[in-house]
Formats: sequence, structure tokens, C-alpha cells
Amino acid sequence: MCIRDRYQRRVRGLSGSTMDPHTRTQQPIVTGTSVLGLKYRDGVMLAADTLGSYGSMARFTSMARLKQFGEFTVVGVGGDLSDMQYLQQQLTQLIEHEEALDDGSKIAPRGIHKYLTRILYNRRSKMDPL
Repeated sequence: MCIRDRYQRRVRGLSGSTMDPHTRTQQPIVTGTSVLGLKYRDGVMLAADTLGSYGSMARFTSMARLKQFGEFTVVGVGGDLSDMQYLQQQLTQLIEHEEALDDGSKIAPRGIHKYLTRILYNRRSKMDPL
């Protein structure tokens, strides 16, 4: 143990285990945190913050995490931005495929929920979760 370490322990009152160097992630990802949904008598309200963090740095201040799909569905995603982009791509393809059929039907929110459930379950079963 060097003199500097002994000095820091004595001055700060630290034990050996808390003297470990600070470590930072080697692969920071862009994440968002808060999405809130409230159900009330006349409908549903969704709210989300717009901060995107890159590692421990608040990097992006206008990251939209609520996205409308179809006429009746809004999806809010918290967590890793790349997961949100993957789900957005999958849902956009689903909506475009439904519109290309041109049969006049629309995908209901329940259908989008079932589709998302199956995507997430499929990825989790492959041990590659979103």
C-alpha cells in the first residue's frame, strides 16, 4: 500500500473495499427513463420525459419516446433507445402491410398489444431480449 492510499484512508475514513478506482461502462447506450400512463373514465393519458442519457451523461434533451401507430394507438417506451427503434420499425412495417391490403380495416390497439407481446416473447425465448 502506498503512502497516498494510507493518507486517503485516514483522512476520509475509508476501508480498503471502497478505495477501488471508479469504473465507467465501456459500452454506454442511450437510455430514457420515465413513461407514465393513466387510465381514467374517459380515456387514457400518456406522458414521458424527453431526456436521453448516454452512459451517465444527460446527452439528448429532446428524445421523443411516445409514438403513434395507426389511428388509435400510442406506444411509450422507456429504456434503451435501440430497443425503441427496433419496435418502431416492426410496428411501422405492420401498419404499412395492413394499409397495403386496402381492405378498409384498421389494427386495433388490442392487436398492436398482442403483436408487441409476441415480438418480446420471441426475443426473450431466443435469449436475446429487448
